[in-house]
Amino acid sequence: MKTLSDSETRSLVSLLDEEDPAVLHLVQSRILDAGPSAIPHLEELRRRCEAELASRVDGLMNRLHFRRLQDDFRELASSPAPDLERGVWLVARFGYPTADPAAFTGWLDSCADGVRRALPEGAPPAQTLQELNRQLFGVMGFCGNEQHYYDPDNSYLNRVIEKRRGIPVSLSVLYLLLSKRLALPAFGVATPGHFLVGLRLGPQATYIDPYGRGRLMALADVRQMLARSGYEFRPEFVAPASPRDILARMMRNLVSIYQKGAQPERAEMLSSLVDVLLSGRAPRPAARGS
Repeated sequence: MKTLSDSETRSLVSLLDEEDPAVLHLVQSRILDAGPSAIPHLEELRRRCEAELASRVDGLMNRLHFRRLQDDFRELASSPAPDLERGVWLVARFGYPTADPAAFTGWLDSCADGVRRALPEGAPPAQTLQELNRQLFGVMGFCGNEQHYYDPDNSYLNRVIEKRRGIPVSLSVLYLLLSKRLALPAFGVATPGHFLVGLRLGPQATYIDPYGRGRLMALADVRQMLARSGYEFRPEFVAPASPRDILARMMRNLVSIYQKGAQPERAEMLSSLVDVLLSGRAPRPAARGS
């Protein structure tokens, strides 16, 4: 099928108020074939149309956004070591297709700069960790969203930053992205039921619970946490989690939330993106929980 010009795409979009089902189906199919280039014209129509037509336009835009997101996930999955930050913003686009990652990347940069400015030159990693915790959990008030734990916004990093609330894995991802900017040797720890951050500052790793306002934990504390949740400790529980597995855990949490919230279509769409993401490596058992 030949590529549509801008004027042809605009003309097609103008036919979305067609009432004949057969003609409407053809128009919608051609718009989908046009791909992302149709989105600006759909957005223009959406701003001035009535409710019934708006629903039709929204459905098409969602399908086009999702197609583009699938392509971007395929590109991400093709990398032997997917970039965690890029993946996080792709996940955010599933819930908020028009969110601007640059604005939130800028916020992360600014937050890390604020931590650096508060430190003396040559500050050791332990002091950087202390200052990051003070600013992130003390000054800015980031914490776990205990009141609305199953709100999908807790898993979209753009909303976590805006609301200062999240669940263990999303707050841990926030911590990891800031740690990278501050050259802290942090890594994700995919313990079942409660994601943590690990940090090697000496012979033994220190564990951080961003959901618990940056509470510091020794390995013995992690063992006790697992025992309270009914898990017998296994060394692989505290092994560094790969970016691919961290992203998959975030997305599986969302799949579960959408399933429980009677949104099976969104759950199915997101599950398909998990499959795309994991296509770049051999299957392995998934860690459970947040």
